Amino acid sequence: MKEKTRWQRLSTKTTDIFFQLHKSSYFVEGGIVLLLVLATVILNFRMIKDGLNGHADIKWHLTWIQHFSRQLAEGIWYPRWLAGTNYGYGSPTFVFQPPLVFYLGSLLKFSGLDAQNTIIFLFSLALFLSGLTFYIYGRKKWGIFASLVGALAYMTAPYLAFDINWRGGLASIFVQALIPLIWHSTEQSLSYSKSRLTLAIAWTATALTHVPSLLLCAVVWLPYTLLALLKKPWKSVVSTLITAGIGLGMASIFLLPAVVEKSLINTEFMKGEHGGIAETLIGGGIKLFSSNLIAYIFVHQSLAIAIFTIIAFIGCRIGGGNGREIWHWLIFAISLAFLTSSLSEPIWQSSPTLQNIIFAWRLLAIFSFVGAVLCAVTVREIIKLRPSRKLVLSLGIVGVLLMNFRYTYQLSRQFPTLRNPGRANIEHLKHIQTIINDPYTDKLRDYKGYIPLLKNGSPSPSPVIGEPQISIVNGQAQTQIEQWNSYERLFKITAATPSTIRVRTFYYPAWHLYLNQKPHPIVMSDDGTIKFTLEPGLYEVVLRYQWTPAFIAGVIISILSVFLLTGFVVLIG
Repeated sequence: MKEKTRWQRLSTKTTDIFFQLHKSSYFVEGGIVLLLVLATVILNFRMIKDGLNGHADIKWHLTWIQHFSRQLAEGIWYPRWLAGTNYGYGSPTFVFQPPLVFYLGSLLKFSGLDAQNTIIFLFSLALFLSGLTFYIYGRKKWGIFASLVGALAYMTAPYLAFDINWRGGLASIFVQALIPLIWHSTEQSLSYSKSRLTLAIAWTATALTHVPSLLLCAVVWLPYTLLALLKKPWKSVVSTLITAGIGLGMASIFLLPAVVEKSLINTEFMKGEHGGIAETLIGGGIKLFSSNLIAYIFVHQSLAIAIFTIIAFIGCRIGGGNGREIWHWLIFAISLAFLTSSLSEPIWQSSPTLQNIIFAWRLLAIFSFVGAVLCAVTVREIIKLRPSRKLVLSLGIVGVLLMNFRYTYQLSRQFPTLRNPGRANIEHLKHIQTIINDPYTDKLRDYKGYIPLLKNGSPSPSPVIGEPQISIVNGQAQTQIEQWNSYERLFKITAATPSTIRVRTFYYPAWHLYLNQKPHPIVMSDDGTIKFTLEPGLYEVVLRYQWTPAFIAGVIISILSVFLLTGFVVLIG
């Protein structure tokens, strides 16, 4: 009886220990989340406190979030045509712009935030998620503390500061949070079949967030995964590749129309806007150390990677560790540096698909991720050493983090903001104020590259502000507008003579016209808008935006891919 009681006590004590450890782990993880939130607030404090600076792409993201959320409120579950932009001419923006971030932003707007605070929250959320996903990726590989330091190195990387404060890259900054998730789920799926569901979702999310980043991630990820054939069974590698493909298939609702219908818009404008992709490669020699911002970021991140690598090798040598993982990531970093430099120009010029990335320096997103990985590996090696050696080598890590923070701090304060313009010339902010305060009165432009081309392939003339919604090109007719919604316009026309009617809406194949409930042909006018002819009579006219064949096919493939993924996971699980 005493023996049984003793074993019971031992069992109870063991259970209590595990329970305490379990509670402790939750406490530690919760503390780390709070630290990442604090780091987010510190790094993005200028934007949170003083508002947006209106620089670069901010104006587009503000415009899109305003009109995307409004059309969702109209009951349009996937607003692909933004009817209120381009002075009311509209734009097929979300045929080509991935919608995921804007669905999230619309939820924030519906919760009561205004457009500016929605964008600020989204930037802050993306920065926080970048740190969190990196920590999740590394905590079992390098330990809790090393992964936390790596997450901080990732969040403070100069390219992230550039994307937030200079480019206003709202969608691309969310991909920064998806990159660690892609690598984590890839490594897990190579060993555990159940992790392939996460991998597919990660690729779907990337495709629905930012297309150029998707292309870059795919270009870098494919050889990285194929190299796993050196140490993993070929079935695991093939299954991982298939899973990623299914993930892209689930995004076909967006990807297929974006690919099939891109010939309808001015993609050449996008490619040539900054002189072509060759102009975005980082040059050698003196150019590398010029005042060019991207070149500075490249040098800054390269120096950080060099410092991490040297310290990691020193730690390995002193602690008797294996430097294979360091070499692995260093070679990865060198490969990315090569692709970002002008030395790789023949590779970029050889592929029209690669040229759709527009900016070769987008690779700095993955370059920053690799730098953070090397930081985490370095911290892991330092932890193994004696206290005196830890202190000396840790100074290098701290120095890099401080250097990163200093760059973020300085860059975030270079431009006047909406809430704190100071004495600066804020002419460029007036348009931003219109987007925020008066977005729905046909005063806003949209990105020029999304305006549909004319039938001869040339760019459409710029839209003109203040044009009537319906006008008579020739003939005699009277018009009466009954309803003018984003996807459906109802009006009556009484034509006394044969007449040509112009509708202030850019022509796009998704628009269909019905006269007295019967389909009627429309054509593109010389300025790119919709035009149609009428014989004398009284007409009830309906102009409706409908699904294109490419969108229908994309919906079907997306649904089939969901079923395929379910079956694939069940089969391999």
